[in-house]
Amino acid sequence: MRGRAGTLSRQLWPLAALVLPLVLVASSLTTLARLADLSDLYLRSRAAAVAVRLENLPLVDEAPVPEALSEEEPALVEVRVFRPEQDNREAQWLAPIWEGRELFRTERVRLEQGEIFRAYIPFHSNGVLHVARIDLDASAADFILAPARRNLVISFASGLALVTLALYALWSLRRTAQFERRQLELEHWARLGRMAASLAHEIRNPLGTIKGFVQLAAERADRETAAMLSSIPEEIQRLERLVSDLLLYGRPPRPRPRWFDWDSLAEELMREMRKLAAGRPIQLAASGDELQLHTDPDLLKAALLNLLRNAVEALGEGPGQVHLQAAASPPQGVKLAVEDDGPGLSEEVRARLFEPFFTTKASGTGLGLPITKRLIEALGGELRLLKRQPTGTRAEVSLPHIQWRFGNPQEAHGSNSGG
Repeated sequence: MRGRAGTLSRQLWPLAALVLPLVLVASSLTTLARLADLSDLYLRSRAAAVAVRLENLPLVDEAPVPEALSEEEPALVEVRVFRPEQDNREAQWLAPIWEGRELFRTERVRLEQGEIFRAYIPFHSNGVLHVARIDLDASAADFILAPARRNLVISFASGLALVTLALYALWSLRRTAQFERRQLELEHWARLGRMAASLAHEIRNPLGTIKGFVQLAAERADRETAAMLSSIPEEIQRLERLVSDLLLYGRPPRPRPRWFDWDSLAEELMREMRKLAAGRPIQLAASGDELQLHTDPDLLKAALLNLLRNAVEALGEGPGQVHLQAAASPPQGVKLAVEDDGPGLSEEVRARLFEPFFTTKASGTGLGLPITKRLIEALGGELRLLKRQPTGTRAEVSLPHIQWRFGNPQEAHGSNSGG
């Protein structure tokens, strides 16, 4: 419970650290939008002041005297006055203001000289309603808004940095939790392996004694008693295989690499498989490059034999194909694969196949694939079980670090090549 509580608390503080900068970023964006509205409000109030000033200025041909306004409003760019009786497109566009349905109109216009804040504001002059189009320099509001915008940009950038750090912290904690779980699993399986090896060692000695006495009793017994004893050696052999598997899983042998021909090993494997598949309509084939490998042939044979045995057993009594492949290239190293066109495996079963003692067979021990995986890892390789299209399974063995060559002893590849 303490471990779970500690893990939960370690995950909560980055979440809290993530929420706070997100709130800061959202607040900064909202404030920036409000600042834009405040800028328009400030410029509109200055345009309204110009309209009020127009009511007290004489209009010559319906145009104000610009010098009189420029002294009071330095941001003023241009003023144009419209009368109701004018028949032009812009005057018609102002119909809602003439009719009293709108009090004003504003827009921002980008011209060659810069951005303009344009306001259409009605005013009275000599008892007649007019509408003034007042253009102001939009940068007139920057002296108020620029510092606030700068501070908000800094806050926004700081919030994004905090969000990034919080996300990295969450990712790091997740990786750490996965690593801790993996370490616990490895420690658990290591203890289990040591226990299995110790148990197998304790079983092997009395099992040998039982086997010897059964053989001796069968030799001295009459025909009826010998028939009853005949099944015991088979069961003892099954127990011996289990003991060997337990020992192999608990204490994998140390590799003894040497050069050997892949074709010779493949032929040995095919002979073993023909015996296993005897009487069943199963096609066995081996193909690939003509290679010489520098690794432990005995460990590699044991691993591939397990994979081939699983492929043959996956086909059951029906027809099918099992294919052993070999390929090599300088970047990837050596890749071996065992393919079958059987029914395949579900995702749930595939995810658990490397767990010791997990099996889908009625008489299996569940140690075949875990042992195979440990043997391949002892050789510096990796074992993966992939889904084959349209049906079946592909067991892929990658050996990126071993030395290899294409039959020619002068052309060796791989790490530490040339040995």
